[in-house]
Amino acid sequence: MTRLAPRRRLAACAAALLLAACGSRAATEGPSVPPSSPTAQATQGPASLTPGVVLEASPSAGNRYFDPIDVFATPSPKPLAAALPTDQVDTPAPRRPVPRQSVEWLALKASGRIALVHGQVVSLPADADVLRDPVTGFQVPARRLLDTSYSRWIIEPLGYGRDAAGNSFSNENMWNLCEPGATTVALYYWQQLTGRPDVTGTAGWFLDPYKEEGVAWPSPGPRLVIAGSKRLGTYWSGTDTVNGYTAHARGYIVYLGMAVQPPGWESTGIAVYADNEGHALYPTIGAPRTNIQVALNWEASGRDPEGWSQFWYASVMRFEPTLGRDLSMAVMLDVGRDGVPVVVELDTHGLPNWQAGKPTPHIRHAVAIVGYDNTANPPTFTYIDTCGRACNARGGNQNGALHVISQAQMVVAIQDTVGSGFVW
Repeated sequence: MTRLAPRRRLAACAAALLLAACGSRAATEGPSVPPSSPTAQATQGPASLTPGVVLEASPSAGNRYFDPIDVFATPSPKPLAAALPTDQVDTPAPRRPVPRQSVEWLALKASGRIALVHGQVVSLPADADVLRDPVTGFQVPARRLLDTSYSRWIIEPLGYGRDAAGNSFSNENMWNLCEPGATTVALYYWQQLTGRPDVTGTAGWFLDPYKEEGVAWPSPGPRLVIAGSKRLGTYWSGTDTVNGYTAHARGYIVYLGMAVQPPGWESTGIAVYADNEGHALYPTIGAPRTNIQVALNWEASGRDPEGWSQFWYASVMRFEPTLGRDLSMAVMLDVGRDGVPVVVELDTHGLPNWQAGKPTPHIRHAVAIVGYDNTANPPTFTYIDTCGRACNARGGNQNGALHVISQAQMVVAIQDTVGSGFVW
């Protein structure tokens, strides 16, 4: 049976309140070009890289090879000391504050000089051609698709049925875990490249964090496993087959949705379970883009208590005038050069796997870009949508599918009614 009502209610909420809702090396690469400039030659070896050190930079830092991506909170005035990736689209989540990222670090990030080499995040030299591999000197390929044999089967739990331990449950919050799902896809590749976090092995009991939100359990609310008078929640693991197919990383998806707690957060989970007046939300409204960014940095850093907030990820917001170019460049850097996905928060109305003619919904949603092809006409992105067939039964959506969209249409989806931006 098609279960779309929770997301339709969420879409209405998002439209009215503008709230957030909801590796391995290349499998396919274009031709590479050998290094042809002194700069490319100079960046071939790890000796020219600086692990864990932020070099000097200014807000206009760039180089002759690359125009910086716009990561600053414009059109408001650029900050003097730090920046917050917030805008009028994403309602702030005060119990989940966003740590400031320094202008110096953001300038390095914007100029493409933060790179991932042999499992280490490094700062490239100021004169580096950032669209060349910092080790080999080869140009970033014109097309690349990451290995998706595991990640395409990262699919969110259903809102009813049985958990990975066989327990019966019903929980509408599970329908709105698209942001944790897309974040899990991205972090799977970090695990393959750096050994962290444990996306593939996380397992345990997870309970909707209404207590941590400081609100009463909703009534009616989720129907979960109870031992005595204590709610246990639902049990999820690294792999399960409870819905008739092999799904991966549900333990980690639900961990992100309900239990992750970066420093400074009063509540757990990147999804929001209470409104700003202190009333429980059932189902959850999902997660704003800012929560995705915070969780990505915390988890990808290995939960480093020192440098986690400026580990890798920054945001680009939907209203930036250079959004199309910025997204294309960010994907080439993250996917093409460094081997990790870009997470996009957008409007489902523009996605091919959500099409249903006039009834195609406007829902805040998140997907992970795992590939691109700049040689296609028009150029395309390949993305993974962790909302499975039970969540979205429209004809273009299948469990374990990869989805291809034109790069221009992806930008339209970001800029549509309840879109937000991307995190890279």
